[in-house]
Amino acid sequence: MIRYWDISVLEAARLRIAKVFDEFENIFVSVSSGKDSTVLYHLCLEEAQKRGRKIKLFFLDQEAEYEGTVQIMREMMKHPLVEPYWFQVPIRMTNATSYDQPFLYAWGPGEEWLRPKEEIAIKEIKEDYPKRFYDFFDWFEQQQTEKTAFFIGLRSKESMNRFRAVTKNPGYDGIPWSTKTKNEKCFRFYPIYDWTFGDIWKYIADNEIPYNPVYDKMYCLKGKSVNGIRISNLIHEKSFACLSELQEIEPETYEKLCNRLKGIHAAAKYARESMMYQAEELPGAFQSWKDYRDYLIESSPMEEAHRERLKKRFSKQPEVDSIHRQQCRQVLLCDYENNLPVNTQAMKKEELRAKWWNVL
Repeated sequence: MIRYWDISVLEAARLRIAKVFDEFENIFVSVSSGKDSTVLYHLCLEEAQKRGRKIKLFFLDQEAEYEGTVQIMREMMKHPLVEPYWFQVPIRMTNATSYDQPFLYAWGPGEEWLRPKEEIAIKEIKEDYPKRFYDFFDWFEQQQTEKTAFFIGLRSKESMNRFRAVTKNPGYDGIPWSTKTKNEKCFRFYPIYDWTFGDIWKYIADNEIPYNPVYDKMYCLKGKSVNGIRISNLIHEKSFACLSELQEIEPETYEKLCNRLKGIHAAAKYARESMMYQAEELPGAFQSWKDYRDYLIESSPMEEAHRERLKKRFSKQPEVDSIHRQQCRQVLLCDYENNLPVNTQAMKKEELRAKWWNVL
């Protein structure tokens, strides 16, 4: 149940952050250079300054980042009350633009990196660690030996799933905007979970906070289509469509990325076309999405192990047209890892429409 307070979301966030500072000495703030984590960083820094304390700033650099992201991270990391945890270590990032090169081995030894490593960055981890993005977060949390808080700039207003994820199972001392981790000494906190898009930008404007310059360049291209203005890694399944604008936003980054990875130029040309990567329009040569899926899965030049993995997963899913369409998108993106899972809610809606059609 959502309960509304008689104070603003800004006041509520400050109270939440203060409570965590009361309870924890070891505090990390996870940042990505996006607007939400930028606001969170400044709110936490504000509380740290009041108490004469430091915060640990965590950023896992995926190499395929905007230059604007690098700029804003340098600004954040150099603050005297910040202990930088800027990781530039070898890690495999999904490349949704190519069958031949399905991963970017970010910061891999012997690789031709997009840019030099930062002087203050953590460049090497001597012990064994997981070389995948989300697994790295879990691993890092498990390395903490003392009671630790991780602040995360997630906003539940973006989806009901996010709201449930944040509030369903309070992780620390009954706090609904917290969750547990695999390490019983570590907890995640989401103090701006109830902020809206407008709340974020109002705080930035009111306090004249420096933010990622890519936002302004995106706004010049998209105007008021604010839902498309997002800062993320440039090549994974949920964000590669930004490549269609990268040539205008950061042409030098685009050129470096083309030299670094296969598939970038093709994705830049066709990422937003309904029949190519999005699977929104069925090609005229096929009678159904299932026919198209079967054609794609047999003809796509992917590794045989990836093909078999997709087939096995599809065989367990319902034989419904809306499911087949989503499966087509997974094949087009070579998403054998299921990073964009099939939405079964679409199937339920289709079944309901079919029932009403039969009644009529």
